Amino acid sequence: MMMNIPRIYGITVLVGVIALGTLSSCSDLRTDLPAASSGALKVHPEGWAVTTAANFHGNAIRAANWDMHTCQTCHGADYRGGTSDVSCRTCHSAAAGPENCTTCHGGANNAPPRDIGKNTVVTARGVGAHQTHVLGTARARQVSCLECHNVPGGVNDPGHVDTPLPAEIQFAGTLSSKATTGTTPAYNAQTVSCGNTYCHGNFKNGNTTYTLVWNAASISAAACGTCHGNPSRPTLAEQALPKTSADGGTHPNNLSCVTCHEGIVDANLKIIAPLKHINGKLNVFGAELEL
Repeated sequence: MMMNIPRIYGITVLVGVIALGTLSSCSDLRTDLPAASSGALKVHPEGWAVTTAANFHGNAIRAANWDMHTCQTCHGADYRGGTSDVSCRTCHSAAAGPENCTTCHGGANNAPPRDIGKNTVVTARGVGAHQTHVLGTARARQVSCLECHNVPGGVNDPGHVDTPLPAEIQFAGTLSSKATTGTTPAYNAQTVSCGNTYCHGNFKNGNTTYTLVWNAASISAAACGTCHGNPSRPTLAEQALPKTSADGGTHPNNLSCVTCHEGIVDANLKIIAPLKHINGKLNVFGAELEL
């Protein structure tokens, strides 16, 4: 028994030393603890939802070439919350959520303004005469986006965001390419202009060489005779008159448009049926003839 006493004593001393060391270590750790935080977990930087902030998420998506797959990782494939339980559709309430056309460009009708650079003035090439075409005017019918663009079914479809700006222009619609002169519609990205389109004179007795500047401050095409006739002539009737034999054409030398185009234009040369003006047909004597 006497031989075991020192060993027991030693164990007792060792346990005491460990206990003291442990208490000392806990005390040191406790003084190093950070202050408690009352804020929520932040995944995105400050300003992520502020449109004017440098960190606005729209800028980040633009920098990623409009790729929103990263967003879907947390917010779900339909952007309704996913694992984050935070829905993008609270703000992006239109069909397809953030992938709706109006998110990056366009208003209610999907066409600019605004363009993807946030421009709203017609002199911006991304804005230009979009609304004039999409809405139509008192003189002419609306023009489908398909007349000039390959309209994608989704953001990531080929031919949409997979190539650099400016947007591709393809005149494959029934109106823009419905020329009767054998020339091909064309868009010049350097001069921001289109020419050889049926819509602007590329038809029999029309101004086949007329070139329209897309982002001009004023719309010269609003003048009668711009696409057919000669706007520089003194009277409106003379301005609107298509090419006659004197100009190398075949149109009758008759200044009374209403005589042949009744129901489309009145005696004062006002277009009274804009849906039948620039519709890809020859409207004469009440009939619509295919070009």
